[in-house]
Amino acid sequence: MNSRLKFTLKAWPAVFLIAVTLSYATQAVASLFGVDLPDQAQVEFVKRYAGWNMTFAFIVAQIVVIVPAFEEALFRFLLWKAPLAAAGLWRGAAAPRAALAAVVSAVFSFAHYIDYTKAVSTRALAFTGWNSAFLALFFFALAQCWIYRRTGALWCALLNHALFNLTNLALLFILPG
Repeated sequence: MNSRLKFTLKAWPAVFLIAVTLSYATQAVASLFGVDLPDQAQVEFVKRYAGWNMTFAFIVAQIVVIVPAFEEALFRFLLWKAPLAAAGLWRGAAAPRAALAAVVSAVFSFAHYIDYTKAVSTRALAFTGWNSAFLALFFFALAQCWIYRRTGALWCALLNHALFNLTNLALLFILPG
């Protein structure tokens, strides 16, 4: 088996477990302060269209294939690697890569708080409000940068992202609530 694939498949469970733990920990801390954090707008959207039909199959394809491909190309390549490579910093010291990875990861996390279904109908970005996933998404985005840098292959980050989304989607329908 390809060493890049092997690394990605080994990294995926750890990345998933840490991200889920961060999400549940955020929810627990919020509950201690009497704050009820809602689900992400994307989660509500998937729940609304659940049921094995063509619409749901298309949504699953988006979540597992299309969105990871788009997000990895945008966030990991265009916003992270390309500027570093253009500035000659991709191969150098780790500090510039880490600093830009943190910024790009924050943008990635924030992008998950836009309700794109409302944005299409209103032609304006609709902020959904905070939920328990921000830290988890931030960590996940940092891990994606690490996987991409470690393997040197964007497809490894894309595969990890697809597995992450698929696992979350499965858990959404397996776990109660």
